[in-house]
Amino acid sequence: MSWLVSINKPWLHFVVLGMVFYQLQSIVFPEPKPVIGPLSEPRIAALEQQWRASTGRAPTQDQIMSYVAVELDRDMLLQRAIDLGLHLHDLIIYQRLVVNMDFLQLGQSKSESERFDQAIAMQMHLDDEVVKRRLIQLMEQRLVTEFPPAKPNSEQVQTAFLDSKDALRHPARYTIEHVFFAPERLSEVSDAVETITRENLDPQSARGLGSPFLQGYQFVSQSTDQLARNFGDSFVLDFEKALNVSGTTKAASGKWLGLVRSVYGVHYVWLSEFEPERDVEFAEVESQIRRDLAYAAGKQALACAIAALRSEFDVRGVAQRYFNQGSRCE
Repeated sequence: MSWLVSINKPWLHFVVLGMVFYQLQSIVFPEPKPVIGPLSEPRIAALEQQWRASTGRAPTQDQIMSYVAVELDRDMLLQRAIDLGLHLHDLIIYQRLVVNMDFLQLGQSKSESERFDQAIAMQMHLDDEVVKRRLIQLMEQRLVTEFPPAKPNSEQVQTAFLDSKDALRHPARYTIEHVFFAPERLSEVSDAVETITRENLDPQSARGLGSPFLQGYQFVSQSTDQLARNFGDSFVLDFEKALNVSGTTKAASGKWLGLVRSVYGVHYVWLSEFEPERDVEFAEVESQIRRDLAYAAGKQALACAIAALRSEFDVRGVAQRYFNQGSRCE
């Protein structure tokens, strides 16, 4: 047989042995991975300073290692983006580098594309923070495209709705009007209230008896949190006491509640409308829940894709446990 004749040929033995040795070499002596890190001491110090500025306190050692791990991941994404040549085909990076060249008055006699090529040759893309952030963003987008998250199904949406139903519950809301009395006019309050009661004045007619109030005189469909932002916490405490006396029912709407103190002075409050608290309906929040679940799934998919990419690099400078703490990847 012809194949038996081929086996007896010495040159074929050398070819087969060469292929075997080549495969063994790749197993026994694998190609070294690109090295990322460790971060320099000045860079870690700069990160620590950013932490202090944003939190007002010194970071713990675990916190330092956590943000160093985040920075190493960014370096890895940047390196892979450059390896893939993403900086060569993005309009935002193109325009940024051309503007940099113009600002530095370099290559003024050249065309725009030639100035861009010169900027790349000068490695400007490695020193420009805007370009680096853009490259990291492009790499993240690429990873999510390659490893897309699953869309939330109906069961997940329903479960999320039931889990968050209490947090999504609509608070009671109040539409109020008021007559305001500044601190220097507190002596006039009793006479003004007596006049309002005797003449059965509505809020608009009674407004002239008080002081101007910069935030306005009518507040529509406000929760107690919103009222606190407009009047202060002390107002809400007095307001709730007045409600307890009057009773927060629909029948209680359209009446004067009484005097309520705030950080600004005293308010004679009229309750125009009361909306009791209620459970949120599924249809009201379904779209938002789907968006929230999709966003969370996207973040998780990106974290897992970065974790997989990390295996292709020799990342130095922090223990593995600090990378993507809490992420769950199959």
